[in-house]
Amino acid sequence: MPDSSNAHHSPASKSVQASSSDPIRYIAPGLASSRFKRIWVGPDGVRAGWATCLFFVIVIGLAIAVGVVMHLLRHGAPRRAEITPGRTIVFELLMICVGLIGTKVMSLIERRSWLSYGLRAPHRLKHLGQGLGWGIAVMSAVIGILVLTHAVTLDVASSDPSSVLESALLWALAFGLVAVNEELVCRGYAFFTLTSGTNATVAAILLSVLFGAAHIHNLMESPSGVISAGLFGIVLSIAVWRTGSLWWAVGFHAAWEWTESFLFGAADGGQITSGHWLTTHAIGPIWLSGGSAGPEASVVVVPGLLATTLIIVLTLPRNPARWVRRAVSAAPQV
Repeated sequence: MPDSSNAHHSPASKSVQASSSDPIRYIAPGLASSRFKRIWVGPDGVRAGWATCLFFVIVIGLAIAVGVVMHLLRHGAPRRAEITPGRTIVFELLMICVGLIGTKVMSLIERRSWLSYGLRAPHRLKHLGQGLGWGIAVMSAVIGILVLTHAVTLDVASSDPSSVLESALLWALAFGLVAVNEELVCRGYAFFTLTSGTNATVAAILLSVLFGAAHIHNLMESPSGVISAGLFGIVLSIAVWRTGSLWWAVGFHAAWEWTESFLFGAADGGQITSGHWLTTHAIGPIWLSGGSAGPEASVVVVPGLLATTLIIVLTLPRNPARWVRRAVSAAPQV
């Protein structure tokens, strides 16, 4: 008499038997999915490298769109050797919006405040003021050395006090916006995220290489000017790392640019600001004067940046607590 218990098998029992006889067939897809997920997601959310790449994809995409719109509005006008504060202000405001959008999108993904990436920090005004003062001092020292070594000469471009004051204020605003834009993109979300995922050295080097490379498109930029821009980025990264804030770097960056371009009327990547007060003429060898690219392409900038690094280390206490990247929870703990 046949055993009725084995005569029929339900679909469920067949599934159980199949899974017990060939467990890899049913477990492997889950493992593959898990391994694939681990490539992109770590214990603290999207991995730092991928998150930074996504941030730059957003920023570069939006920046290209802004560039197209600006090109159409200017009817395809070529880049000029002389730049004006009005055009600079409009462009930098648009680019700040691009950086803020990228930061905001990534903050939503990470469920953090968009101010957490160096914008909301203690002693903001103090750091901003210190950066402004040191930026003027260091660039003035660089120009002074160039004058003393007969690499450049200075003369007065404008003696009308009212026009000089107006131009000084407009360029202060313009270069303040330049500094906010570039620090937000290059040493804001990207630097904070890479530092928390790797370390400050790796983040500073990678982002400063990108920062230097971004200057290649300048009108008459030289290789030494690109290298100086990269070194400049590393120095400001040290300031951000020590303070956990962008504001010292923003102040220094703005004052450096204002002093070089408006106060001394020197070329910056081959471009000259309109309405500058003094005019700097390069008369010495290119390696010393910077030539048509400006003082930033001079070897004198290197000791200036080394001095700035020493200033940062001696005057800015380190704040390591700001480099913890919090894990993102899917739901609040009950």
